[in-house]
Amino acid sequence: MRKALVLAGLLATAPLLSGCLIADVAGAAVGVTGAVVGGAVDLVTTSPEEQMAKDNERLKKENEELRRQQGQKR
Repeated sequence: MRKALVLAGLLATAPLLSGCLIADVAGAAVGVTGAVVGGAVDLVTTSPEEQMAKDNERLKKENEELRRQQGQKR
């Protein structure tokens, strides 16, 4: 939806801009939205192995923090 709004806005201002500038701006807008959509798809489609690795890393950090806190109490 947002991509459509950006492209509609660019097309509405087309008579005001030169052809080269329109192509550059449209290309940049499509590139940015493609990167955002690609990042969102990657977040949604996390494989079980990737999720397990993330969980292990999070647990390691929590464990280290608990050890530091226990060391300070002694």
